[in-house]
Amino acid sequence: MRVDAALVGATAVVAALLLLLAYARIEKGYTGTYDCYRAVNGEALMVSNNLSNFAQYSSSRFRVTLYFSNGTTLTRGAILPRAQCYTYYLTSDSRGVLVLVKVEG
Repeated sequence: MRVDAALVGATAVVAALLLLLAYARIEKGYTGTYDCYRAVNGEALMVSNNLSNFAQYSSSRFRVTLYFSNGTTLTRGAILPRAQCYTYYLTSDSRGVLVLVKVEG
């Protein structure tokens, strides 16, 4: 009887430790992804507010691509081997031309 109770207790402790380990890994991954999306969203907003001179206001940490509705494409930033996250932002320039801003981080 005591052996059964000891085994149940040991199993519960091991299960609790495994759950804590899994939670720590998931939280770390979620936090990193959230920080990445927050950064690229901030970059997209800054670039969309400064379309006339986006090269001056965009960071070289991100790859920023502007797709204009007339077919023109402008790109600035590092060539990333694999983007961790990206975002799109739809805006218009001072002449009323629609611009799709893509930021990869």
